Amino acid sequence: MIPLLKPGGRIVPGVSRAAKVADSPVSPDEVDVVVVGGGIVGACTALELAERGVGVLLCEKGVIAGEASGRAFGWIDSQFLDPAKMELIARSKQLWESMNERVGAETGYRKRGLLSLLPTEDDVAFAQGWLDSVKGAPGVDARIVSGGELDDRLPPSEQNWTGALFQPSDACVEPTLAASAIVEAAKAKGAFVHQNCAVRGFEFEGGTISGVVTEKGAISCKSVVIAAATWSPLLAGSVGIKLPQFQAHASMMRIAPFDGPETSAWGPGYTWRRNLDGSYTLGAINGAVPITPATIKNAFRLIPALRAMWDQVEPVFSLATFMDHLTTPSKWPMDRESPFERNRVIQPEIRHKVLDEVVKAVSRDFPSFEGHEDVERWAGVLTTTLDNTPIISQADSHPGLFLGTGFYYGLTMGPAAGEALADLVVGNDTKIDLGNYRHSRFSDGTKLVFRQ
Repeated sequence: MIPLLKPGGRIVPGVSRAAKVADSPVSPDEVDVVVVGGGIVGACTALELAERGVGVLLCEKGVIAGEASGRAFGWIDSQFLDPAKMELIARSKQLWESMNERVGAETGYRKRGLLSLLPTEDDVAFAQGWLDSVKGAPGVDARIVSGGELDDRLPPSEQNWTGALFQPSDACVEPTLAASAIVEAAKAKGAFVHQNCAVRGFEFEGGTISGVVTEKGAISCKSVVIAAATWSPLLAGSVGIKLPQFQAHASMMRIAPFDGPETSAWGPGYTWRRNLDGSYTLGAINGAVPITPATIKNAFRLIPALRAMWDQVEPVFSLATFMDHLTTPSKWPMDRESPFERNRVIQPEIRHKVLDEVVKAVSRDFPSFEGHEDVERWAGVLTTTLDNTPIISQADSHPGLFLGTGFYYGLTMGPAAGEALADLVVGNDTKIDLGNYRHSRFSDGTKLVFRQ
């Protein structure tokens, strides 16, 4: 098979995995803020605003957490990420710790730690180099473990691991529960929620946001937050805002419950996470990156990202996906169906062969994972930017418009991103420095630095 023609790039009809959320019974004509996108970032932004007494409407073209946030792996972690991201992640971890109590519901949050297994001395040296790079950074409590301490955290193994990087503060949540629970809490605090309600575009007065036009009608507002994940560039682009954002498609699976390890782990070619019901989510290390017109257009600027993430991504080509991106209009009449209404729940094709290899690899190293029922398989779309750093920012060219998008680690960063976006909207100082996350870095001559 021609390498680029491997499975993984095609989009297929999707069905949500997330817990259902009921729409608000009332449809407001006017609110203070409209949040576009019902994933984890949009959910946390809506909750923050509602808790502050701000009138907010959350609009989702499909259903809450129907796409990336309900299809994520479920880790809340920071291992091997750039030191510049540690402040954002540390704040998010703090917010996740109290999330169940805050929303009065189960998000699946459990602080179980994460082990990155290190087969060789070179791997240990690499991990030590990362530890040295983040020394003194907020929220980092990782250390290298080996011997009996490592054995105590792993099931019996066929491998002699040299060591592992262990971070006790890394945690996990249930993607099928988390965003839905947060949105329900936002509703209870006064937020309006409308699903199957795509935002087609924006209205302006004197260059400032004055409202949105949805498929169900116009709504007046003072501010809009675009937190629409993979759809953000299309919506922002309709008013001339360029978001250099790209997709990666990840496949995951769940196996039946068994008496296995509590601690999550990252091994050579596989990952695992224990779910609340004792089942395990398994996933591959690498994702499929579809070749689209945007990747070709930005090929030169993407070279640093491809070099840094070559062992984590696999370029694939799907003619159907390429043509869909090529033929999707950049503008459309707001009184007619928009591109957002043509695919309510986006789902990439599942890479079954890759998942079969995951099962073989983890069972080879840890025999207790072998022979369990294959309960479910799914795939999801991850998004990132040219420098692999999300955008948490005001759109300087459009007063009243704010951007929360490009999150490769959306579940991890969601609560802190939502808090920061709410602060930006109401004009408060942010809890963290947002300099690295500003949208203007792509256009003001700043030299982009790829951040793992």
